[in-house]
Amino acid sequence: MLATGARIGEILALRWEDLDLAAKRPTLTICGTLVFVKGQGFFRQPWTKSDAGWRMVVLPRFAVGMIMARKLVAADNPHDAIFASRRGTWLSPNNVRRQWREPRAHTDLAWVTPHTFRKTVATLIKEETDTKSAAAQLGHSSEEVTATYYIAEPAQTPDVSDILERLGADRGRRPTRALPNDA
Repeated sequence: MLATGARIGEILALRWEDLDLAAKRPTLTICGTLVFVKGQGFFRQPWTKSDAGWRMVVLPRFAVGMIMARKLVAADNPHDAIFASRRGTWLSPNNVRRQWREPRAHTDLAWVTPHTFRKTVATLIKEETDTKSAAAQLGHSSEEVTATYYIAEPAQTPDVSDILERLGADRGRRPTRALPNDA
């Protein structure tokens, strides 16, 4: 999730065939998601939440290494799932969230959820490139959704102290313009 910004259901729906690790820039095609059907359990839906959700992402090196290590120990399963249960079935997103929550319960990291990874990816990409790239990585059709719900606003304002210094530079002189009462 941290390597792609993908939704938990998209990650758990990944199949080995969705990977191209042999490419010069290894890729992962996000082309499905897990859904729950009452009485049937989880199954892989062969489309994403939206049309923009279908995407091919270039994987960072750390993800390629992790996936290759996983491939060495992964048991075959009828779904070709990268992340299958011990019985070879699709993993439940709720069970993965619970398993993630338990070890963090009594730590300073209790606030970190799978969705936190998605927001972290969006924020980092926006800081290094732009909101459009972040939206594409997350599979959003609108930059507005990404900006509103996924990109963290900086806690510190930009350093404009040099600009504001001009207001106090000539303390003995009267201002040439009147300042509003609430300045």
